[in-house]
Order: sequence, then C-alpha cells, then structure tokens
Amino acid sequence: MKKFLVLLFLSFNFYGDLVLEITESASKPIKIAILEKNVNSISGQEIIRIVSNDLSRTGEFEVLSNDELLSVPTNENEVIQRDWLLLNVDSIVFIDVQDKDNSLDISYSIFDISYNDTEDKRRVLGLPDSLRQSSHYVSDGIYKFFYGIEGISSTKLMYVTKNSNIHRLIVSDSDGFNEQVLLKSNSSIISPAWSSDSQQISYVSFENNRAQVFTQNLATGKRELIISSKSSVSSPAWSPNNKELAFTSTKDGNSEIYVINLANKKITRLTENLAIDTEPAWSPDGKKIIFTSDRSGSPQIYEINVRTKLKRRLTTVGSYNARASYLNKNEIIMVHRSLSDFNIARLNLDTRELQVLTSTKNDESPCIAPNGNVIIYSTKDGNLSYLAGINLSSKVSFRLPALYGELKEPSWSPFIR
Repeated sequence: MKKFLVLLFLSFNFYGDLVLEITESASKPIKIAILEKNVNSISGQEIIRIVSNDLSRTGEFEVLSNDELLSVPTNENEVIQRDWLLLNVDSIVFIDVQDKDNSLDISYSIFDISYNDTEDKRRVLGLPDSLRQSSHYVSDGIYKFFYGIEGISSTKLMYVTKNSNIHRLIVSDSDGFNEQVLLKSNSSIISPAWSSDSQQISYVSFENNRAQVFTQNLATGKRELIISSKSSVSSPAWSPNNKELAFTSTKDGNSEIYVINLANKKITRLTENLAIDTEPAWSPDGKKIIFTSDRSGSPQIYEINVRTKLKRRLTTVGSYNARASYLNKNEIIMVHRSLSDFNIARLNLDTRELQVLTSTKNDESPCIAPNGNVIIYSTKDGNLSYLAGINLSSKVSFRLPALYGELKEPSWSPFIR
C-alpha cells in the first residue's frame, strides 16, 4: 500500500472548550472502516467512536460508518473484497478488546482491501480507567502505519483563556476531554511551557501584582516559585534536560536573556546589549538558545552558544522576525512580517530559504507538535483571539475557536507514553 509522509494533528470535540474546524482538507484522504472483531461490546464501540473521531478530524482520513457499508464482516475471513472495492475503501481496521483486571487491552489489525490480506497487527496494553488514552494510542498507531510518522492524538495542549477579565491556564487531552484549570486569576498569565518529560510546566503569573515565574508538577499540583521580581520577567523555557530555565528579565535595567539553575537557583546572564533581547528557546541538544533582539534596528532572530556566549544573526529577510523556536536542528519556526501581515514562517538555517506558512494576518505564539509536523498558533479576527494550525506535510489547515472568550499562548506537550 502506498504511504504518504503526513501527520495526525490535534483534534477537539464539542465536549471541550475548543471545537476544531478544518479549513482545508487533504487532497486525497485515506478511506477506511473501523469494526469490532467477533462481537459488539460497549467498550469496543466507544473505542471505535474515539478512534474514528481522532482520524476523521485530521482531514486526512475518511472513516465510513456501518450504514455506508455494503457488508459488515466480524473478522478478516468474512471480508467480501468486491463490496469494499466498489466503495473504494483502502483498509479495514479490526478492533479486539479484552477486559483484564479492570483494564482494557486493545488489539487491532489493518486489513488491506487491494491485497485482501492483513498487513499489520498491533496491541495497546491498557491501564485502569484509561479507555480514552488507550484509544488515542490506537489512533496514533493507525496513523503511523499509513503515514510513516508519529501521531499526536495522545498528546496534550496547554493554553490560556480570557473571559470577562478572568484568566485561566488550562491543560486538556488532545480531543478536548479532561480539561484541567491549573490556575484561575484576575491577573494575566503568560508564557506557559512544558518540561521535556511532560511532568512539569512553567509559566509567568502576575497574581501578586508582580511578575513571577512558577513551575508546577502536573501529577501532584505542587507549584514552586522560581523567580519573583518587580522588574519584567517573561518567556521561561525549559532546557532539554529539565535542569535549567532560560528567561527574559529587565532586572539589570535592560531586557536580557538569563538562565537559572533549578537546583541551586543560580542565575547566569547570557546577553549584554543596549537593545531589547527576549523570547529565548533552546536548541534540541541544549547547547544553543535562539532569541529575539532589535539590536540591528528591528526585531530579528539571533542564536547564542550557552557555553561560549558567541552569537550570530539568523534572520536577514524582512523587517520583523520574532518568537522563534527550533523545528529541528536545521530549521526554525517564527513570526514573520510579510508586507503588512504577521504570519508564521519556516526558515532553513542551511539554505536560508524562508517559507511563509499561513495566510491569516495577525499570527503570534507558534508552537510545534512533538513530531515537528504540525504548528498551532494564536491569531486574531478583529479583537477576538483564537487558535489555528497547519500540517506542514499535508497542508491541512484548521482553526480552534473557543466557545467562550479568547484563546492565546498555546503550548504543545511532548509525547506522553
């Protein structure tokens, strides 16, 4: 079966605060059916519903319902190939659920219609009360089989909402379920970020009338005050080994980039310049940090070696480039002004090729999926802020407007296993 290099992206349903709207689908989605093997159980049908929703909302799968089928086999031996070829179906996914000690083990096989044979068999070992998360792992496995890249249904998203001057820091599952309000405040919450192991987050809160950087353990809810200052503090960014936070502060009188050791709270200043240096982001190997600086007269992206403090300018095209992060060791994503619009752009550091990815006009705060193929960003329509996204491989685009209030500051979790 021919495979394409594209990616499963984040999806939300009507139970959560976000409702995903696909604005541009894939040119030729994979057409499948998902059936339970041998029996129809309550848990099996719920798993099929979750997986179907995960895949359908990518814009890259068309999942047929039982009502659309000419025949409904209960196993591979009952597949009537002619019926499925008439519907132009690519594959059937057979789900087999086993309930063991209050946990569900999910086995699934992918039956290729053209070859009339099973191409792949996999199993997800369940944990107690984890039907939804186990189902997302099934979705990710199916996606990787067809598209050759990790799916992200099992990841989480963090973002800030604002409604009637109430700010909330929220973490939810990839489909909008299990929403957790981590912080509710009358004051601003900015710069949420994930640790690389998904166990902790950091953010800046102004709840005590001053800028404060907190870290918070998601399992226990315990949070720790890392930095408290009357000066400006923003943009905490975890190092890949989770031992340090880079951040921006005006504590020495000018906006500079600093690094704090989380164990001993020792602070190291990285930049020294009369310009405004802000928005640090670590390289994948933890040896470099990119940041925004107006030292050339306009906001541009620079890179600094953490050990030697040697710097180089990365962006030369355009009068505004900001809020950058590494897509991989050779590419960065950033906000780029093209004419009068602020768009999300991709820059190859080797070839210097710049690619504008979005067509909206007021884009900011881009964040990258853990497999590096989907970008979510905050954008505006008038005074309303909402989230939008694009799949880099398939060019599927989508938007995630909130049911109420505004959405901003998205941050994508690493893989959760």
